[in-house]
Amino acid sequence: MRKYYLFIIKKEYYNIYKDKSYVLYKIIENLYKLRAYDFSYGIKIYKKICLPFAVKVLNNYLNKRIKHKKLNDKVIKIYSEFENTYIQINYSCIVVKSDVNMPQIMKILNIYNKNIFVVDFNNIDYFWLNDYFKATIIN
Repeated sequence: MRKYYLFIIKKEYYNIYKDKSYVLYKIIENLYKLRAYDFSYGIKIYKKICLPFAVKVLNNYLNKRIKHKKLNDKVIKIYSEFENTYIQINYSCIVVKSDVNMPQIMKILNIYNKNIFVVDFNNIDYFWLNDYFKATIIN
């Protein structure tokens, strides 16, 4: 299973890192690996480059539009014949676990915001979500 972390990058930082994805990946990776005693420093950096997700808005949308099952207060399983996908919507990031490389929920999240940076720390994979969908439309 792939585990994706999705972050909304502020517009000014999106413009800076649009063509420097590796640099942004390394910044986020360093935040991900921070030790507890550096946590307040990490939060400052995160707040400088990222925007929070509108958790209530996304949860309401999912409740009305997508067939799913709540596994607990935070995690839902999306029903699909073609994939096993779980999603956890946090203010800081969205975590998507799936057995496919590009779960369907990513299309909805790309509509939600065009400045989403996706990171898979386990596979050292990172990309701009909107670039992924632009590339698939062209091909």
